[in-house]
Amino acid sequence: MEIRMLGHSMVRIVSENGKVIVVDPWIQGNPTCPAEWQDEERWRDVDIVLCTHAHFDHSLGFEQLLTANDRVMGVVQYEYFLKEFAGKKSNVFPLNFGGTYPLLDDISITLVPANHSAGFGEDRAFSQAGLPAGFVIRLENGFTIYVSGDTSYVSEMETLIRPLYRPDVAVLSIGGVFTMGPEEGAYAARAIGAKYAIPCHWFPKLEAAADRKGMEDLIAAFPPTTFLIERHRDFVRELKSYPGIEAVVLQPGEAFQGL
Repeated sequence: MEIRMLGHSMVRIVSENGKVIVVDPWIQGNPTCPAEWQDEERWRDVDIVLCTHAHFDHSLGFEQLLTANDRVMGVVQYEYFLKEFAGKKSNVFPLNFGGTYPLLDDISITLVPANHSAGFGEDRAFSQAGLPAGFVIRLENGFTIYVSGDTSYVSEMETLIRPLYRPDVAVLSIGGVFTMGPEEGAYAARAIGAKYAIPCHWFPKLEAAADRKGMEDLIAAFPPTTFLIERHRDFVRELKSYPGIEAVVLQPGEAFQGL
């Protein structure tokens, strides 16, 4: 089993039996996505693509991956499905909160609550697109991954996700400004109780970005981005307050090998 971070919040999971699940794809235009993963051929093996919400930094690669091969399926929250895909895309499946995707053998994918916004169209007329969500992904061998999506702390982390799904790994948005910051993210990790916590929704410093010019352009167009740079360092420090949880920092392109 492998969890690979591909820049900002994009995660690629390969299960024990070789199923490929991608969460929140932002490929072209993502200055933190490694150059080798910009090649469409790298995505031909995708089985499932999940999108937590419609903001550009989570969804701009979604439709691209829906055409990666003839078997791929996408999963989104119900109103997002109605707004963008119903009657247009036959390979997008709607879920609502507590619902589980029923079409992938021996792997369960469950939609769980998040606290965020979910509109889209930042560069044109703005439109609402359902509700934000997170996903609980249970693989064939029982290994379970919680992906928070963009969110603040929500009580369901402790009252539902921890006791019912018992995740082994939590992938948590920790950048601050638009999501939980490092302190709240560390508290969320404690509430969830996973052994490993992978921070996401942060940006590397300019000289470490896969596309430095693209990163500079993103900052110029959207200055609050600067407050998300290197926030994973603060998360690691804050998580030390909660012994028993290991921070797993993945630079873009790096992978965590599960047990």
